[in-house]
Amino acid sequence: MRRTFYASTLALLVAAASLAPTAGAQNTRGAARTTTAAQAATAAASLPLPASDAVLTVDVRRLLTEVVPRSLASDPARLAQVNADVDEFRTRTGINARDFDTVAVGARFVSLPSGAVKVDHLTAVARGTFRAEALVAAARAAAKGGLAEQTHGGKTVYVATVNDQLRLFGLARMRVRELAFAVLDPNTLALGEPEDVRAAIDAQAGRGRADMSLLNFPRGAGDFVAFAGNVPPGLLTGVETGLPNVDRAIGAIRGFYGTVGSSPTGIQLMTTLRAATAADAKQLFDTVEALRQIAPGLISMAGEKGRFAKGLVDSLKVTTRGGEVQLRVEVPQADLSTLLRAL
Repeated sequence: MRRTFYASTLALLVAAASLAPTAGAQNTRGAARTTTAAQAATAAASLPLPASDAVLTVDVRRLLTEVVPRSLASDPARLAQVNADVDEFRTRTGINARDFDTVAVGARFVSLPSGAVKVDHLTAVARGTFRAEALVAAARAAAKGGLAEQTHGGKTVYVATVNDQLRLFGLARMRVRELAFAVLDPNTLALGEPEDVRAAIDAQAGRGRADMSLLNFPRGAGDFVAFAGNVPPGLLTGVETGLPNVDRAIGAIRGFYGTVGSSPTGIQLMTTLRAATAADAKQLFDTVEALRQIAPGLISMAGEKGRFAKGLVDSLKVTTRGGEVQLRVEVPQADLSTLLRAL
């Protein structure tokens, strides 16, 4: 499973991620965020992801049973489509996303000669309640006899040829060539391309395991997604946007962490970018602030999407402290349907 982010996209993400809630919402959230850090870090550390530059955990059960239905309460057609995507993933793979509580995803960053940054080796490890034999039988039926078997580390890796766009767990769209899975234990499933599933088996045995301590930062009870990563030295120095200041700011990024959480008024997103030095962080802050100022004039979308994009830019809040730049946004409940349609 692979995705490629080109320089212009990365620059846009740096600017678009810099979206923030009101000061009052920030203060309330800051107080709540310290209560569940240790529990969240402990739970994440037990998931056997292979070595990764970036890791992400999702409370899938809460997302599917609480966040999505509430967010799309006013858009029944889009809610029905989300449920249909989850069902389609089950039909095509035999894997039911509703059987799982938590999914952790690991990925590595690869720099291409063109200057693009490829997000590669995406591996998911899901924990929940399922019957292994029923899952394998469903996968066989979905593959219509095309489910191959490999053995690695004493476990069976099942491989199906897909060669198509697929929404992983019905949620994230990506191009999939071969989809493999392995039952790591009665409650844990590894999913990805064959080599990555084999790496997850090795990780469970203690070899080449991801540094899940990346996720050891404060978060609140409302957060259902947490993510973090290290940017390998030099990875972003080849990124060229045509804007020298933006290029230098992007090249200074050494890591990131953040959350997505629900609140009574909508969804809150926070991303913190780590720079090499405090001076680099100041340059990154100044660059993002400049992009925020000119972004409204660059938005050419009309109608609902244009209004939504301008609303995000208007709510942008960027802060810096030491070597970090924090980017925040709150998406109001009324705009969540627009956000989810874009995924």
